[in-house]
Amino acid sequence: MKDIAEFTGAIAPIAAIAVLILNIVMALAVNRDAKHLVAARSGLFLLSPFVWGLIAFVFSLAGFALYWAVHHSSLRSAAPPQTR
Repeated sequence: MKDIAEFTGAIAPIAAIAVLILNIVMALAVNRDAKHLVAARSGLFLLSPFVWGLIAFVFSLAGFALYWAVHHSSLRSAAPPQTR
């Protein structure tokens, strides 16, 4: 039992750093893609690129999946959102 605790204690910081790096990469990818959608005028729904990137960073895979579902899945309407 002591060996498992030592292993878990040794691997935890490495796992935390890996998750942090993954969150940063996903947030940057979402931000970049959102900026491309704005530039292409193909429609960015609801929020700014910065906010979508922040959502992807804070909520990790769930935020990334939400962004993808809203902007790139078959759930998205073919017509871009109307601006007022």
